[in-house]
Amino acid sequence: MPMHNFVIENRSNISELIYTFYSWDANGVIHKSGLMAEEHADLEDEFISYIQDSLNWLNTWNPSTSKRCSGLNNYGITVIEEKDALSKLHQLIHAWVDVFNLAPDPIKLRGNYCFNGNEQRGNYEELLYNRVELINELNKLANMAKDAEVNGKCIVHFGI
Repeated sequence: MPMHNFVIENRSNISELIYTFYSWDANGVIHKSGLMAEEHADLEDEFISYIQDSLNWLNTWNPSTSKRCSGLNNYGITVIEEKDALSKLHQLIHAWVDVFNLAPDPIKLRGNYCFNGNEQRGNYEELLYNRVELINELNKLANMAKDAEVNGKCIVHFGI
């Protein structure tokens, strides 16, 4: 399952080569020297697609193109560095946590519309998430955004 990784980073370390500071093991877990568990969050690509419209409200920066943009770079790196954007990320993720706190376990979400082979008709994917695990990962991301905002850091997003 493709994952989106989020890490807290010092603004002084941000460049088009930021990805060279990180590596992924055979299980897709992100690593950096000294990286603590609470300093990164991982969310499935299908879940990011589900909440993508709200993430597009964030002012971001793409270090690969050196251009300002909005939302996340699905297939590359995105930096969320402005205080307002970090605050908005914190609020957005907490709003999603509030919504998912009302959900039964497991959380069932409607995914993308897919066609089955050569058939003319398709169906929507069903996305299933363990409620506690999803909320914990979202809370981790929200706390990272708040920490980055307060401490003058940024959030680096690694797309799939």
